[in-house]
Amino acid sequence: MPKPLDPKCQLCAKMPTSKAKVLHGKDGDGCWNPNVCHNRRSFYRRRKQDSSGIESIQVEAPATHYAVLYLYKEAGDKPLHALGAELWLGQKPICRLEPIHCFGLTAGKIRAYTDKVLQAFATEYNVTLYQYKEMFEIVPTHCPVRPCPLHPEP
Repeated sequence: MPKPLDPKCQLCAKMPTSKAKVLHGKDGDGCWNPNVCHNRRSFYRRRKQDSSGIESIQVEAPATHYAVLYLYKEAGDKPLHALGAELWLGQKPICRLEPIHCFGLTAGKIRAYTDKVLQAFATEYNVTLYQYKEMFEIVPTHCPVRPCPLHPEP
């Protein structure tokens, strides 16, 4: 009997390799194995969804606007290093706030800034946004802002 499909690997195969390494690498949940994962991801992307002979259909998901917040910080009660945001329509990002460093910003100023970002997304795309639908914490070593104290210039 064949080994059952791993739902975690199925989801991982759908995301870009860079994001998969962040979520599942040594700074994530630790399951990334470079000797196995590239081939496994390829297998999951290329295999039929169901090889039992049952036909499958695709139904387009409803296109709804929602905002996602990315927090670059260490786990636990650690200070926020940087933050970024994206506005999505259905299954695709349509607008991005490039990450900024949060050095010296109080919790109140960060909250006011993230609210301002939501308002900007809402105004620009004429939609109503009350809150971020998802918040992802990413370790600061993956901070994309340059210059950055964690990534000194040579």
